[in-house]
Amino acid sequence: MNRCINMFLCIPALILLLSGCSDSVSAPAPTYSATIEEGRAAVKEIMDETGATAMSVALTDGSRVIWSETFGVTDRTTGRAATPSTMIGIGSVSKMFATAAAMILVDQGKIVLDEPLVTYLPDFTMQSPEYRDITVRMLLNHSSGFPGTDYRNFETVTPYPDYAVQIMAGLKKQRLKHSPGYLSVYCNDGFTMIENLVSAVTGRSYPEFVRQEILVPLGMTNSRYAVEAFTDGTFARTHTGDTPNSYTYFNVYASGGVYSTAEDMAKLAAMLMNRGIYGAKRILSEQAVSAMGQDQTLSSFNPLPSNDLRFGLGWDSVAQPGLSSVGVTGWSKGGDISGYGAAMAVAPDERLAVTVLGASNGIGSGKATAIAERIMLRALVEHGRLAAMPVKLDKSRGLQMQVPLDTDKTGYSGFYASSSTQFRVSFQPDDSLDVAVLRNGSWQTAFQGLKLRADGWYAADSDAIKAVRFLTRAGRTYLVIRMLSESGFYRTETLVAQKLVLGAPLSAAWQSRLTETWLAVNDDFYSALPESDTDPRLQTSISADLPGYFFAGGTTLRDMTPQSNELLDGMSLLIPQISGRDLMDLAVESREGQQWLRFGSAFYRPVSGLVLVPAGQTTVAIGSEGFAEWRTLPATGSLAISGATAWKVLNQKFIRTSSGMGNGSAALSGGGSRYLLLYGAKGTSVTLNLIP
Repeated sequence: MNRCINMFLCIPALILLLSGCSDSVSAPAPTYSATIEEGRAAVKEIMDETGATAMSVALTDGSRVIWSETFGVTDRTTGRAATPSTMIGIGSVSKMFATAAAMILVDQGKIVLDEPLVTYLPDFTMQSPEYRDITVRMLLNHSSGFPGTDYRNFETVTPYPDYAVQIMAGLKKQRLKHSPGYLSVYCNDGFTMIENLVSAVTGRSYPEFVRQEILVPLGMTNSRYAVEAFTDGTFARTHTGDTPNSYTYFNVYASGGVYSTAEDMAKLAAMLMNRGIYGAKRILSEQAVSAMGQDQTLSSFNPLPSNDLRFGLGWDSVAQPGLSSVGVTGWSKGGDISGYGAAMAVAPDERLAVTVLGASNGIGSGKATAIAERIMLRALVEHGRLAAMPVKLDKSRGLQMQVPLDTDKTGYSGFYASSSTQFRVSFQPDDSLDVAVLRNGSWQTAFQGLKLRADGWYAADSDAIKAVRFLTRAGRTYLVIRMLSESGFYRTETLVAQKLVLGAPLSAAWQSRLTETWLAVNDDFYSALPESDTDPRLQTSISADLPGYFFAGGTTLRDMTPQSNELLDGMSLLIPQISGRDLMDLAVESREGQQWLRFGSAFYRPVSGLVLVPAGQTTVAIGSEGFAEWRTLPATGSLAISGATAWKVLNQKFIRTSSGMGNGSAALSGGGSRYLLLYGAKGTSVTLNLIP
């Protein structure tokens, strides 16, 4: 057993055999000693860079776990060492279990990939009539056209098992952002709908189905969904700096809710490498695994095919870019969720796989992928597949400059947007190009002094790789950014934004709504209480440079002129891959004689309609929908609360000053009015007693 690096707390497990698997080999298997050292060095570098508290790595060669090792601690307060059985959140790598679950049902003849979803979920509806054309396959390859991700009750401080039910109910009042199958853009809600599909077809809950059909047969004893609290020490807590964060539940089971270990994930990878077989057990048919590995983007609208996001079924890419750069076929999936980052890379033809899991302080999927690529590439060298490790790219070798055409300068100048970011592109008198990003109401430089090069990219003299270019397809112009990959071995090209068509100013109706303050009413109380200080307001803003557009909750929206059913044209962007994700309609609904906003499945009421709590005893009714009730409070006094499930008092800036579960009291002091947020069971009442 080799020693651990420096002061790392690590527990190596070398040359572990996966039970029941065997390979016939004509030559001695490589020892992978150089690969192990490469992996340890990569982990150390990333942990030193990010301050990650725990990491776990596993390398699989066909039927064997060649190397697994765990680094760091589960909790910096206790200093308890992480072990190979320490669970870490894998985020969106959880989608591989959802895909496997769906493919098991395909193998069993219970569903068909290209059958409409409504065949199995007849109660599923949306505002766009084309929802009937959404197939099971489209949920798995991100081409359904769903708005994106419903973040309401996404993460809570107690379990919220009805999240998937919430998704289907919320979609009933939303539109598709593109025709089903037209393009593939990353979509969490598509995978969450797999939960509803599995439950409808099997009569079992999704977590239980995955446990019985996948986790148990694979012997993944340290993998589970957080349907109940984990015991301290069994999982790696997330940290902010050195401070452990409060434990929360990820309710997005199918799209991001699995906790696992690198060794457990190696078993899933081995099953996929072995075309659906693990040991003597067949989990998936060979046809199912093959279908998962097929490029799903070939026939869809995709102006800039990218190996980073060449979607398979479940897979982010079936042409993993680090492996593709050296001529090796690879499948990959990354995942990020609230302090956790993970990556799984499989080279099926080489029968190699790497899983990397990490916790805390910026250890996202990009960092995990960089580690996985280094391990995989070094393993390919020891495997004899590569002659040597690839060399990191040289950023200084720029191409000859060219002069941009006047038509290009006119056509490409202007404003661009992704679903969450706004850009300004401008040419300078010397024909150089600048790109700015809108942050906190002002334009901040992102790229400056870029010159057109012979390959059509605009790059600076100091960095020939970091560059931008433009593409026009289907009547839309797109901004593309090229960067050096995290590992440094290859370039990445991302379609980041679509050029905006600027029209009439924002309508008077929406301008007036943007001056209002909007407060959330239908989040589950456990998502915000008692410790969370999440801002309850829907943040809205406009930019004078972008007439007709505004931003709500960070999303780029467009005012429809003339208005139709008071919906905004939030579907004005058509950007495949990743930058067009999470685009919801913002709609107005009449409730309690007021105008409320609906953003996705979340409702917001106006502050201007709140009622002041009077002195003495009063009763607040919780309606049949169970929505939270808001009231204003005087600046001073004493408030007693009885009959609430939970409550919170906030100051003028909507910062929590006191809160509690059940009955309680709050002293009101200091300048300015206050706000009271009450949660209760449907159809109940909360009693307030205010003493001035």
